[in-house]
Amino acid sequence: MPDAGMIERLRCLNAICPQFAEVTAWIVRAAGLAMVTGTPLRLDPCVVVGPPGVGKTFYAGRLAEALDTSSEFIAMNLMTDRGSTFTGLSPVWRASGPGKIAKLLLDDDHASPLIVIDEFEKASPINPNETPMQVLHSLLERENAVRFVDEFVDIPIRADHVIWFATANSLGPLPDSIVDRLIVFNVTLNPAEMLAIQRSIFVEANRRVGGTFAQPGEALFQLTARHSPRLLSRLWDIAMAFACEDGRRYIDVTDVRAAELVLLSGKVGARRPIGFVQSRRKGQEG
Repeated sequence: MPDAGMIERLRCLNAICPQFAEVTAWIVRAAGLAMVTGTPLRLDPCVVVGPPGVGKTFYAGRLAEALDTSSEFIAMNLMTDRGSTFTGLSPVWRASGPGKIAKLLLDDDHASPLIVIDEFEKASPINPNETPMQVLHSLLERENAVRFVDEFVDIPIRADHVIWFATANSLGPLPDSIVDRLIVFNVTLNPAEMLAIQRSIFVEANRRVGGTFAQPGEALFQLTARHSPRLLSRLWDIAMAFACEDGRRYIDVTDVRAAELVLLSGKVGARRPIGFVQSRRKGQEG
């Protein structure tokens, strides 16, 4: 049940993921309604659409933490069958077992778990006539999800309070009948938001190593602003390792430059200078 603490955690998402402000505002309003009326949080299925690296999966993870509910991430690009990840497999099959929805609802005391479908448009079933979209037609409609039957459990389960949150690079490959069941949010990045995101990604990386490093100055964040959140989430870890190798607990431009070469070597434009110093340290000069 939503409370003031949950709403505050949700609002704090704007500081680390400002590009999702519209999504966050929608969820905050729904949580406020649920708190005032004393009812469970009720969110319609939604999909966040944006270019690769804009931070969609990162936001989904932070959303799960803010909601403080059980959650499951499902990578659609790994799904090659008709959707047994959702529906489970009948006991007649050797690899039989309940699907992730049944496990979440039966093994946990949260009535409204969060299920994140990552890269929603990238399912690649072996048999094109049997796709995960068929079962999702039912699961994304509350009237049908109220009596969801997992093939392994084989009893009706209420799945109408599941919170469905999908990410996609494009809606093009999705059937119109699926898109019609979703609230669609389009996400882009502007320069001001990018700086805020950079800081939050650094803080996250620094937290993983016990807050050991000093926060970089504004100039360093501006120099790395051309990178996507996905690349930055890896860059800071590598830059910290280079700084540590030099016996420092702060990151400078040489660390970032070296991390960029690790991440971008062999890719288009990888060796193009971006204003950093050319040599890294004495051992690399000459």
